[in-house]
Amino acid sequence: MPKTFQSRAPRIAEPIFRKAAILLLATPFLLAQEANWGLAVPVTVSTGAMHSHRAAPGGPVSGGIRTLLYPSLKLGDHWFGFAAVQAHTSPYFYFEAPSRVRKLNVHLLQGYAGYSRAWTNTTLTLKAGQLTSAFGSFPLRYDDTRNWLIDLPQAYGSYYKPVSIYGMPGAELNLAVRKTDLRLQFTNSSPSNRRGLLDSDQYGNWTIGGGHQIRQGFRIGGSFFRGPYLHRGHRFFFPGERTPKTLPATAGGLDIQWARGRWSANGEFQRFRHDYRAIPNLDTTLAYSEVKMTVNPRWYLAGRAGYRRSNLIPDAEAYELVVGYRPSERHLLKLGYLHAPGQGVPGTRDNVAGIQYVITFQPPAWAFR
Repeated sequence: MPKTFQSRAPRIAEPIFRKAAILLLATPFLLAQEANWGLAVPVTVSTGAMHSHRAAPGGPVSGGIRTLLYPSLKLGDHWFGFAAVQAHTSPYFYFEAPSRVRKLNVHLLQGYAGYSRAWTNTTLTLKAGQLTSAFGSFPLRYDDTRNWLIDLPQAYGSYYKPVSIYGMPGAELNLAVRKTDLRLQFTNSSPSNRRGLLDSDQYGNWTIGGGHQIRQGFRIGGSFFRGPYLHRGHRFFFPGERTPKTLPATAGGLDIQWARGRWSANGEFQRFRHDYRAIPNLDTTLAYSEVKMTVNPRWYLAGRAGYRRSNLIPDAEAYELVVGYRPSERHLLKLGYLHAPGQGVPGTRDNVAGIQYVITFQPPAWAFR
């Protein structure tokens, strides 16, 4: 296998905590173990275009650009800082296609201070600041280089999705003991309706999760969150509804990661209950499975199948197939097609043909003893 592509070959599935630790700490200045202080800012830039009749008036073709900055700061042996800043033009994501709004969007996905300490077979990490949700497994694969497909699973996104991919103010504890990882997170609002520090109707939410690596390459995990989710200006806060703080959202999910040889797979099963009084409670079940086959160091094939079942909104399914090609180590081209029946749109008008080109940059890091 060519040396430049060894890092792209299928790897053993890692616990969620270790994936997060790699994202946080595996930067060039940390490779020099003697460095006590350091700063690095990896960058991912993606361009994408889609063809779909779900797009707003103006033609079926649209596209955008997305940039992710990951500044990370090491402050001695135990303290660190990390941020993930996203800027993108809309529509970039498939779920943005129906919107008539064309603008530049900037979000602080993560921005926190952390403390980490390791003992034999045990690692403890504390974080406080802007955090992505600890519910589910996909938020750790939100970067286009880590997402095998182009679209997101149906449960994730923005605009009234069950789990926002954008961050919330809060605090989190991560504990890894041998092959088991645990996480506990408290945020100012629900993953189903994130609120900023200056927004009204902020109500604390708890999320817990964890997993266990059954054997090398095979991990099973789960997560749970609960807390009030509505605010008075919400699209689905209807006249005569009770105060938002008395209406919780409750969710539970299972996730699986598996890898062996050239094959890798992920899957999630999730159930959500959003309480109402003016209308019946909204009960939703979502699930997806995705598989990747590495053909050779440059080419891979990936597919995802998912569904949504609900008592109040139409059921929906989604099937996506992507061909990935790596012209070089830091470049990735994806060509994909999404078939989305059951969205209340006749025929194939809600399907999407998409293309995405991803480039990663690793500027020189600064390290100090």
